Amino acid sequence: MKKFIKLTLIFSLILINVFPMNAFAAEDTPQWEDAEFSEDELAEIYALGTELVFNERATGLILDGMIAVGKSGTTLLIAGEICCTTEVKKCGFKEVIVQKRTTANGEWVNIFTYEDLYSDFCAHTIQKTLGVVAGYDYRVTCVFYAKKNIFSVQKIDAVSNVIRV
Repeated sequence: MKKFIKLTLIFSLILINVFPMNAFAAEDTPQWEDAEFSEDELAEIYALGTELVFNERATGLILDGMIAVGKSGTTLLIAGEICCTTEVKKCGFKEVIVQKRTTANGEWVNIFTYEDLYSDFCAHTIQKTLGVVAGYDYRVTCVFYAKKNIFSVQKIDAVSNVIRV
């Protein structure tokens, strides 16, 4: 009996090594992709969005910004832009988080996070798509970021519109 168990175990290990198995992601794992929206699509998405509200004590490095989310079927269309003063060395998004509202208690749950979307210019845009599960509300939160030098940095938190997919 011991010999049978030993042979079965050895045979199983050989099969595992000869025929490797691929692990597949769950169906609801979102895939974040770059996109290029037309001017009309951007206008529609931005019409749903939220413009930045500035703190009176802000450093003034960020001049304007917008984050918005639209949909096409079960795909989120995410668009954002930030405009900074010409003296900044780094401009963009410190963090972009896609959230889904749970049906059980209405809390927002992070389903996808992307960090450090910058340019070395005074403006930056993002245009992304993300496939999601239908039947939920979604939104995008982000941190707009501008850096002039080590001592002069501005961050602004923002939340997009909510969209039902």
